[in-house]
Amino acid sequence: MDDDVRWRNLLSWLEDHGMDKGESSLHVQRRQIYEGTNYYGLFTTKTVLPSTKLFNIPKTALMNIKTLSSHYGSAMKSLSATQLISLHLLLHRPRPDEDSLEPLFGPYISTLPRNFDYHPLSWITKSINTALLELLPPSTKQALHDLSLKFQNDLATVSLFVRDHPQLLEATPKRSSASLEWDESLKDDYLWAWLNVNTRCVYYQVKNPSSHPDNITLCPILDFANHSSHLPCMESPFSGKPNLRPDLYRDFSLISPSQTSVDTDTELYLKYGAHCNRVLFVEYGFVLPIDSIPETHRALEVNVDDIVDAFLVDKGETGSWLKEILTLENYWRDWTMHYASGSVFPSYRLVTALRLLAIFPSGSLLPTASSEDLLRPWKDVVLGKRETLANKYEDIFRSILRDVCTTVIERATKALQRCKLKEQESIMVLWLEERYVAERMLDLIESGEVL
Repeated sequence: MDDDVRWRNLLSWLEDHGMDKGESSLHVQRRQIYEGTNYYGLFTTKTVLPSTKLFNIPKTALMNIKTLSSHYGSAMKSLSATQLISLHLLLHRPRPDEDSLEPLFGPYISTLPRNFDYHPLSWITKSINTALLELLPPSTKQALHDLSLKFQNDLATVSLFVRDHPQLLEATPKRSSASLEWDESLKDDYLWAWLNVNTRCVYYQVKNPSSHPDNITLCPILDFANHSSHLPCMESPFSGKPNLRPDLYRDFSLISPSQTSVDTDTELYLKYGAHCNRVLFVEYGFVLPIDSIPETHRALEVNVDDIVDAFLVDKGETGSWLKEILTLENYWRDWTMHYASGSVFPSYRLVTALRLLAIFPSGSLLPTASSEDLLRPWKDVVLGKRETLANKYEDIFRSILRDVCTTVIERATKALQRCKLKEQESIMVLWLEERYVAERMLDLIESGEVL
């Protein structure tokens, strides 16, 4: 079916749920961004004033743990929102070039992306583009590995749920009673479903507390909006009201940017968060070239866990002891350097770890009474009793930070010289971001402005 027909069917379905799709209530339209592709965005159909309600999605048309619960009974209580929504999509994934026949959300499911082969999680799970995985920065590989574990855990939970409730598959038009095994086809369907949830769900409170992980929803129309880190973005009228009781869950609406009018035929964006490219790539499958973002809006980051890990390993038993200290004090890993709002800085976690390393800069020193004495000033800094270590240790800390920056710059430069990367713009952007942050940090160190 033609995608324009699916869009009209979606609007008719939403109207059946009570949405007003008249010109005075619906101010956006899904449009193709690049002709001949499946890349879409949300565009204004008329000039809209600041803080204009752009559309209103009835709560019954939102796909979340509340709207699905009545269709799965008490058994669904064993599944998280991500698992339940993914299961529902899995069961009703449309065949290629066809529409979903599911009676509850079929017209909406039919507008979702048909595949995610571009997403790096698909590279791992479906064993495609596996050579590209070796070209990724270490921190991106680790983040992708963590996402894969999360997916595999959800897959295991849902597959067990389906085995315990085989009638779920029997009820779907895609499955015959003879094909109830959890085969590779079903795994592929679950990957498709899970990525739709992971890349398109937004916050929506149906449970208390407001931070409950089940407070997510898929939202028709909204999920055509693309991300921007700096252009005027749509806003939720309830963004400042997080304490919504579960029994008062409500319709989902978005308003136009509050600071400016938007001309007709202008693309409207969402801000997924102040994410660096590593997060955008791993979670959503895209990156933003550094030059495309104004300097004051850049949220860049490099994770250096593997580099600091290597420093600790080189210290042998002393390094193992320092790891125990950092773990006990809750400063183990998540060591990062940042560039934001035109400024570069190391994270406090990184500063804390490198200051500990600075006390034991070389050699192997097992824990003794004297080493415990050396630790006391570091612990005083951690506890806020003093701001810095003694000058000699602060100098060593800056020297170690300089080594970290140099390592990042050298390996990024080497990676960018690989011929294979020239045709992989996304991976190049990941390496360029790491080098950019490290170079700015090194400039700061050399100028004597770090801490």
